[in-house]
Amino acid sequence: MTGTVTQDVVMSGAGRYILRSLGQADVLLDGRSVVWAARSAEELLWFLHAFPEGRYRHDILSQLWGLEDNTAAANRFRVALHRLRAALEWPDAVTEQGGRYRLHPELLEASDTYRLHQALRASRQSETLREREELLRQALASADGEYLPHLQGEWVEQARAQHRAAVVEGYLTLSELHCAARECPLAAQALVKAAQSDPLIGEDHHQRLMACLSMTRDRFAAIEHYRRYRHFLASEVGDTPMHDTELLAERIKAGERVCEHLPFTPQKT
Repeated sequence: MTGTVTQDVVMSGAGRYILRSLGQADVLLDGRSVVWAARSAEELLWFLHAFPEGRYRHDILSQLWGLEDNTAAANRFRVALHRLRAALEWPDAVTEQGGRYRLHPELLEASDTYRLHQALRASRQSETLREREELLRQALASADGEYLPHLQGEWVEQARAQHRAAVVEGYLTLSELHCAARECPLAAQALVKAAQSDPLIGEDHHQRLMACLSMTRDRFAAIEHYRRYRHFLASEVGDTPMHDTELLAERIKAGERVCEHLPFTPQKT
């Protein structure tokens, strides 16, 4: 098979495909969005994408569509599977072994979440700080938005939480690398991204962000973040900030330097 191939696509027999699951979900075949004959075929694709290890038919029917594994449901599954393979123009797009159905590995490798997790794993194994930073940037470049925002269900919520945690890990690690290199604005930027991805990243990270903002912007930006965080805890969690966080806010209000590193001096433009 031949077709339009970009640098984002796995260079293989499945190299005609790009799977975008973060942000606005889309499946590209030869550079064009796949048109699904039925929603069930698209749902089946993304369900199997969320479970790379595969699922048995009765699990798919139950978890994806809330159906019992009877004759009518089995027929629905067969039709959806046929339409999925037909839409992707690839009979091996879904494989079956011992009753377990999986997306073809090369389809999984053509997805943004695969690139995200692969780059994160590589960054953990890297021996140099700059290489770790570059790998993290590559990973986070694929992480633009929530996982499959157009779908609902317990199965997608579980997968969404897993991918969100990976994105947050990436931003937090990136912020630590920038902080160690005294790259304060970049450290603050990465912390902001982590907090936007998951406001419940941990109060210690919000404290770090307050300190970063007080050094890279001003104390008013730091206190504004503290107030937003306090409002979020009250309205969404029914809790209040830790006493340490309140004390940190008071120190920043008083103009105290709260960062353990040398003061950041913005360069003149």
